[in-house]
Amino acid sequence: MYWRVRRVSPEQVVKTYGVHACLAVSLLVNGFLLITRPNPQKQVSGELKTNLDVFARNVTQHILDTSFISYESSTRALLPNGGVPGELAPPVVTQLKAREQLPKTLEDLRATARTLESQRQVSAVRIDSVNQGEPDEKSLVPLEVTGMVAIHSADESVSGNPVGFKFMYKVGMAANPSNPEQKRPIVVEFRDLSAGTR
Repeated sequence: MYWRVRRVSPEQVVKTYGVHACLAVSLLVNGFLLITRPNPQKQVSGELKTNLDVFARNVTQHILDTSFISYESSTRALLPNGGVPGELAPPVVTQLKAREQLPKTLEDLRATARTLESQRQVSAVRIDSVNQGEPDEKSLVPLEVTGMVAIHSADESVSGNPVGFKFMYKVGMAANPSNPEQKRPIVVEFRDLSAGTR
């Protein structure tokens, strides 16, 4: 018995094994996509993205607020009040106090509020963008906020052109002391990336 040798053309190979080759390529591509996809448990939901956007805008407004009308309430929202944490974690409060962006004591807060009122100082904050990144290994969400701030006083002592700012926050979720099941955002890390800052 002799085996008969057949000549096979490329067309016949494609007709016979083309579907198998396409299936193998499809399986490889889908396997690669499955392996490299982001972890669905670490992704931020749409509702949380909206909440973090609003939170970043509020925190930025509170940090930059130097209007005599709202300075004291904005600053108090950033700071812890009794057992209830503010919008900023204690290390961030310490950092901003060292940079003199927050008052060191309640007396300093009241004195600054009185000064702003005597100067009739107002500020306007325009937030141009809030960019959210993916959560890191500690489940902290990076937020980058950019915009402009303008300050004007009645006696023209601090009036000037609008100044750009760029802040980077890392936001985590903190339990509410009165209701531990309810989580709320808190700034865990803060960096000022504005031009001319350290």
